[in-house]
Amino acid sequence: MRIIIGCDPGLDGGLAAIASDGLETLVMPVIPVGKKRQIDEDVLTSWLRRQAVARALVLIEDVHARPGQGVVSMFTFGTGWGLVRGICRGLGLSYELVRPQEWQRALLIGQPVGSEYAVASRLWPGAEWRHSDRSEKPHSGLVDAALIAEYGRRRAG
Repeated sequence: MRIIIGCDPGLDGGLAAIASDGLETLVMPVIPVGKKRQIDEDVLTSWLRRQAVARALVLIEDVHARPGQGVVSMFTFGTGWGLVRGICRGLGLSYELVRPQEWQRALLIGQPVGSEYAVASRLWPGAEWRHSDRSEKPHSGLVDAALIAEYGRRRAG
């Protein structure tokens, strides 16, 4: 089976790989740089390189600016978006951009708003969705990444 990877490329995003042996997730690795954070390129590259051996397909969430969003936050998001694309290209991984509306329409139709975690928990009942043991709430970046990967898996047949 081809590995399908979903990616929410923001600083608070995540990655999820679906393979024949199940689901593997990674909270987007970040490191502090001064008073800010940036994606840890080495950790991200290493994780994606491990997936590259199985002709992985990466689906990257293609999010655009919305009214009211800050310029700095959109620039930061765009940097992550471009970084993931560049690493995929450098590793020879195929990637596609997928709009949030596409995967949400396919997986959340008929579900109440905010049901991403419930849907992901039904698909992968044993998966850990928290950022860390201290976290109380699920990590939305991991949940979204897993659902993006599931969308890609269903599309690939």
